[in-house]
Amino acid sequence: MLDHSQVRALLRQRPPMLLLDTVREFSPPATLVATKAVTAAEDCYRDLEDGSGIEDFAYPPALLLESFGQAAGVLWSLAGLGPAGEVPLMAGLRDLVLAAPAVPGDVLEHQVRLQHHSGTVGEFTGRTQVAGRTVLTVGSLLVVARSATSLLPNPASSTATGG
Repeated sequence: MLDHSQVRALLRQRPPMLLLDTVREFSPPATLVATKAVTAAEDCYRDLEDGSGIEDFAYPPALLLESFGQAAGVLWSLAGLGPAGEVPLMAGLRDLVLAAPAVPGDVLEHQVRLQHHSGTVGEFTGRTQVAGRTVLTVGSLLVVARSATSLLPNPASSTATGG
């Protein structure tokens, strides 16, 4: 449904922190399926020594969760959940289960569902699978939207503090 250039247009993240490749499905306003291919060329594997076992190539849980969160952000944008000019930010997690590792060569499939939305707050649930095997379950991901301009540094305060 959305190729990488279209996904990139919806997110503020840029490489190496842009962690989604495509959106395969979107059922307005509540569900989305997005993908991310894990590759051995990613920065998280840069310092692994030759001869490292496959267990050393387990995709870092923080990046797995960030990728899931970006899928929730794309769902937020496609469903038009927040006011224009506002950026969805991950604010809380509950009932997170890391079930199995993902490794280079795997394609993560994030299945995200909007549970509740009110104003600038949304709650999402879902799971991430690799070839039908669940690697991550998210019981609740809380998202809060903030004005993009409020997230920028205040030039007056950095000048006043000398930095």
